[in-house]
Amino acid sequence: MLALIGLTCAIIGITAFGFCAYWGYVEKCRAPENSTAIFRTFVLIGALSFLLCACLGASVMFGYPQYLVWQQEKEGEAALAKASQDRQIKVQEAEAEREAALSQAEANKTLGESIRSYPEAMEQKWVEAIKETDNQVIYLPTECSIPVTEAGRVASKARQQ
Repeated sequence: MLALIGLTCAIIGITAFGFCAYWGYVEKCRAPENSTAIFRTFVLIGALSFLLCACLGASVMFGYPQYLVWQQEKEGEAALAKASQDRQIKVQEAEAEREAALSQAEANKTLGESIRSYPEAMEQKWVEAIKETDNQVIYLPTECSIPVTEAGRVASKARQQ
């Protein structure tokens, strides 16, 4: 593919050179008094066009593969940097989770010690929870772990409403 591009540029350069040389020859025939200077000018323009196209073709043929290597190298560096950043993010997330778990364990330990030291605090929380319940049936175990049902109270309350 690159050889085709380079060959195309060379053909364009040769065509430009030939066109300029032909044009110079035509102008030489029209004005014979300045014919040599005009012909040299057109041949010089044609040669410069050919050199420009040849340099363009050569730079495409040899420069493009080098560009592809450079591009792949930069993509690899970007992927490495992204992987490194992702790893650092995961490490920081793991540290944050560890700190949160340690804080939670410490809070649970403090709560357990508080409940053991002050059992009436748990009873107070239970009373507060009962106060917040509205229109619910609560089963309380007796000494034999048999619940006391209040189905009759709920039914009578439904009849009154």
